[in-house]
Amino acid sequence: MLAFRTQVMMIAIMIAAIICIINMLRKKKLDFKFGLGWLFVAVCILVLAAFPVLLDKIAYLAGIASPVNMLFFLGFALTVVLIFALSIAVSRLSDRVKKLSQEIAIIRRDMYDRVTELEMK
Repeated sequence: MLAFRTQVMMIAIMIAAIICIINMLRKKKLDFKFGLGWLFVAVCILVLAAFPVLLDKIAYLAGIASPVNMLFFLGFALTVVLIFALSIAVSRLSDRVKKLSQEIAIIRRDMYDRVTELEMK
């Protein structure tokens, strides 16, 4: 069972995190698809902190002695999934930047060649 002080602290932190994420989404400082993932993590931790009996059952089924350790493990596991998803997104964006820079270089070369041809005439 979670200590009451720990439970209140985790609930307060998760509510603050959810408010912060929603505010960042509202101001468009955070992309919606990434914000949804972080909201999912925060809501999951909030639910588990608010209902410690559920956390006790999950910890018992997983073979983890302390529900607090189970809560942090779940938070860590969900965060790892989010980091993996962000890594995939960064890889895609890196490929797009590479292709765009190559296209810009080709366009600049074509423009330079045309200017050079016009100057020779």
